[in-house]
Amino acid sequence: MNSMLKKYGYFIASAVLLLIFIVFTILVKTVDVTFINYENASNSFYLGFSSFNFKFSDLVNEFGKANSMNKISDIILYLSFAYILGLFIFALIELIKNKSFKKLNMNYYLVLGGYVITVAFYFVFEVVKVNYSPESIYAQMKPSYPSSHVLLGCMFYLLNTFTAMKLLKPEKEWIKPLVFAATGVICLLLIFTRALSSKHWLTDIIASIILVSSLYTLFIGVHHKLVPISPKEAKEIE
Repeated sequence: MNSMLKKYGYFIASAVLLLIFIVFTILVKTVDVTFINYENASNSFYLGFSSFNFKFSDLVNEFGKANSMNKISDIILYLSFAYILGLFIFALIELIKNKSFKKLNMNYYLVLGGYVITVAFYFVFEVVKVNYSPESIYAQMKPSYPSSHVLLGCMFYLLNTFTAMKLLKPEKEWIKPLVFAATGVICLLLIFTRALSSKHWLTDIIASIILVSSLYTLFIGVHHKLVPISPKEAKEIE
């Protein structure tokens, strides 16, 4: 049992988290559903966990629409794109130096796969509309489930940091805990500011957190299977 957990632990955890996400999504569509129909009938929609979502929305609105929170969350998301660009530049330099895709570090291919899967989930929920933004009551209907800022931003930061730390030279490994801690703080700040931006229901944020946890755990599991680890890392796992 212990050997199986060591071998497939990340994949099992990822599958469990994905199942939780699916169940949560079903509950969002079926539990405490309220029909939202304000002044503009064309912008009507159904909202699950409505009492829970309305209470949090009222709490946010009590402190104002928090436009600054929206801007901060946008900036944090855009900076994650810059992080991607930085990794791309390093990959391009290595590719030019080695003149071969086969010699390119496996970490670059894995993080690219992580990007593709993350963006694929984003587009799925642009088509499969589970929830609409609170702003849809007054403006254009916008799908809001799960929060794309939290999904894309947190996944990109986590993927990029994990990959960047794997590319570090051994003598610079002391910086790893600091970088991972900083990444965690940034992700929490993104979640916090997006939740207070009045752009999402709280269930949208929760769903993104669960989905990010599932996808990132899967990424780590795949990485451990495909990329040889150092003796030091093997000892830490044991």
